[in-house]
Amino acid sequence: MNSSGRLTELQRKMESALFDALIFGIGPNFRYFTGLPAEWRRENEPARPGALLVLARGAEPCVVLDETVADWADRALMETVWVNSQTEIVQVLRRLLPGRRVGIGPAPAEEYLSRLVHSVLPRPQVENADPLGEEMRYRKDEDEVSCLRRAARLCDRAMGEITRHIRPGVTQAELQEMVARIGADAGAEDVSFSPTAGFVQSGTEAGDDPFVYPQDEGLLPGTSIAFDFGFVVDGYCSDFGRSFYCGPAPEHIASAYRALQESQMHLISRMQPGQLLLSELFDVMEEALDARGYGDYLRARLPERGLGHQIGVDLHEPPHLRPGSEVTLQPGMVMAIEPKLWMPGEYYLRVEDIVHITEEGPEILTTYDRDEFALPLD
Repeated sequence: MNSSGRLTELQRKMESALFDALIFGIGPNFRYFTGLPAEWRRENEPARPGALLVLARGAEPCVVLDETVADWADRALMETVWVNSQTEIVQVLRRLLPGRRVGIGPAPAEEYLSRLVHSVLPRPQVENADPLGEEMRYRKDEDEVSCLRRAARLCDRAMGEITRHIRPGVTQAELQEMVARIGADAGAEDVSFSPTAGFVQSGTEAGDDPFVYPQDEGLLPGTSIAFDFGFVVDGYCSDFGRSFYCGPAPEHIASAYRALQESQMHLISRMQPGQLLLSELFDVMEEALDARGYGDYLRARLPERGLGHQIGVDLHEPPHLRPGSEVTLQPGMVMAIEPKLWMPGEYYLRVEDIVHITEEGPEILTTYDRDEFALPLD
């Protein structure tokens, strides 16, 4: 579905929800519905956005842009109004906004947008409307899945390049910088989040935080390395994880990683559309690891029983894979499944895969070697 079709459907949902208008500032919904290259990561969304998507009952969609996004001048696919001041924004919204009930989003722009609406309308009813757009993003179309496949393939490729550099002496900071550089060289727009390569040395004192290994200290033999990284490709995010061990791995650690990978594949095989609630995925993973003797180490790191999230133009999209989610697996969903095993003082292991649910069943978009674990010392 193109931006025009998405906006038509959003307007229908807006009217069904009895909103008179919607205003979305820069964020995932703005990007999804306009196709404009807005920043996708929530931590970077501005409190006072320079771009607004405005949908009003009985009117055509409109974007209101200011000089901070001047490079979008030739990219808007709908009615566009350029403004130079707060006064002009108010004047434009007075012309566009009908009625009293207005939906806004996302945080942190809500406070600014609420004040803006109150300056335009007498006694408005202002509510968060992000969920209207988020629900439409639950299921990806084929164009979106193609973007996510490319982002996933880049993770596989980067992991293969990075493993050649995991040797004694390399630091977490160096590996993390390497991830970002490989992505940029391959054409990624950005990293989805700051990459991590967490070291946990076996035989150290157990504590409440697995990651106490200093960022700039070299890797020592007998240390597990847990990667977590992703890239943005064509506006869509990836999120990926694998673990390794520096040198020969003791059997209790090697078998833990085998159990984690086997349980991940068991869970994914069960992810048939219409058959499981998202809240039930942790239960399947837990049962598989309990059967292999490693359930306690899963619970040690995931006591709140969250197993992942949807992924798309935003890194963490609802609905999430956690208790209370009554959403059933549906064709078109794309999610990041991220179980971890933590034995304090011994190891921290993670696997994360991007999985697309099709009519026929699960398609795993990240395919990096599941057997590679213990890495040579030379």
